[in-house]
Amino acid sequence: MHASPGDRYLPPPRFTWPEGAKCTAMLCFDVDGETTALSEDPQLARRRTLMSQCEYGPRIGVPRLLGLLDHLQVPATFFIPGYIVEQHPRMVEAIVAKGHEIGLHGYLHEKLAYLSEAEEEAILGRTIEILTRFTGSKPLGFRAPWFEINPWTPALLARHGIDYCASAMGDDVPYFHDNGLVEIPGQWLLEDWEQFAFNADPAWGFIPENCAKVFDLWWREFEAMHDFGCCFVLTLHPWLSGRPSRVRLLEDIVTAMQAKGGVWFARGREIAAYTRAHPEARRELDLDVPKSPPVF
Repeated sequence: MHASPGDRYLPPPRFTWPEGAKCTAMLCFDVDGETTALSEDPQLARRRTLMSQCEYGPRIGVPRLLGLLDHLQVPATFFIPGYIVEQHPRMVEAIVAKGHEIGLHGYLHEKLAYLSEAEEEAILGRTIEILTRFTGSKPLGFRAPWFEINPWTPALLARHGIDYCASAMGDDVPYFHDNGLVEIPGQWLLEDWEQFAFNADPAWGFIPENCAKVFDLWWREFEAMHDFGCCFVLTLHPWLSGRPSRVRLLEDIVTAMQAKGGVWFARGREIAAYTRAHPEARRELDLDVPKSPPVF
């Protein structure tokens, strides 16, 4: 017996979300700013056109996106390197004033895979101090630059009182690391760098995509995640998604999500707090008992 054409596969929801929501949505902005270039090579600071493109994010993109979020009445989480916090204090003040969350994102957008545990911990401690000083409260969330964490990163975060990580990609709902740290996983599909990033030299990205194609890509994933009871984590960079047509793209997709209904728009700290308070909300799918990664 075959399924009818309109009979879609609808598995039991992966997660029980608050207030009867079918899924949650976490809008993330990685405000890399000048560290996009400086983390590659400090000498690139002399390349004024390149640097102006990076500066566009904190100077123009963030204010424009804050206006859109205010218009849509949705919260967001901004992951900001410590260097950018120091260089753009008025931007930080504006984000805090609007009630959005600010999380850790390295100091100079360092690739953690190339750091020792001691080096990573030194950067973590330094950036916690910077964000606490500039925002007035200790950050609770962390996103690794380039999404890449080390085997010891969860232990470092827990030791420094960080509540959640948003860097891994092994699921599409929140889960717990072995030490109890909450992970809010993302995926490359829901990232704007792969769609819009371009620079001639150094070479970044490819030919920027049409917004209509990207809307279709992201909307199809959202609709399925809505059906499956998942956590839709959309990661955007203000130097890319702060451009006018892409601000319209974000407005269109969030408006469509609001119209569909059953979506809990939340900051990372709220998702982590709910996950911690309701461990029974998660429906396990794993066929294998989780194992520690091999050590070579």
